[in-house]
Amino acid sequence: MGGVTALVEYLAAHVLSCLIPAFFIAGAMNALLHKEAITKYLGEKTPLYIAYPVAVISGLLLAVCSCTVLPLFAGIMKKGAGIGPAIAFLYTAPATNILAVAFTWSVIGADFAIARIVLSITFAIMIGLIISKLFASTTSAVEPVPVACACAPSSEPDTGAGQKHVVLFIASLVAILIVGTWSIFLVTKLAGIPIRFLILPVLIVLVIIEAWRWFNRDQRSAWLEETWF
Repeated sequence: MGGVTALVEYLAAHVLSCLIPAFFIAGAMNALLHKEAITKYLGEKTPLYIAYPVAVISGLLLAVCSCTVLPLFAGIMKKGAGIGPAIAFLYTAPATNILAVAFTWSVIGADFAIARIVLSITFAIMIGLIISKLFASTTSAVEPVPVACACAPSSEPDTGAGQKHVVLFIASLVAILIVGTWSIFLVTKLAGIPIRFLILPVLIVLVIIEAWRWFNRDQRSAWLEETWF
């Protein structure tokens, strides 16, 4: 029974609240977000002084583990991010995110937390630069594999306002990931109920409403198919 209990707790605390939201976020990035939105800041031709700080800061803001960051890494790679910045994001997201640093600070001390930040960011940039040099010819020679659903036609013109909706939609999905992973939302209770279980249903309904109002049928299908893929 101890093993069964541990398995149920793992599925509830890790898979449902971390990995599944990450899959939906990666699916939204692949199906709805313009490739230019990624390549502008994280692309192979983006200046290093822009690409790597953006990658590192993006990693710092996400409270994800080394498993959950993988679909997000795959998502930005598929959208055209350079291998170096993508590796920096892959490295910093689980190592120096806000939750990990705060936990380290409170349990081990400020010196360890600061060392964690400095060393993780330093190694992330160094590893990203090395990988980008070693695999430069490989990444530039390989074309992204086309996925039919990612090119689903839209009945509405593709405007800047539409992309703003995409960004807000992805932000709502990220909010689900944050509420599902931060322990403060489980510890803090309202009328004896952890606020995580009060906020998550609201966010899920919000995502459904946004998907229904902002995107057409083809775009919604593309999002779900990319998430499944």
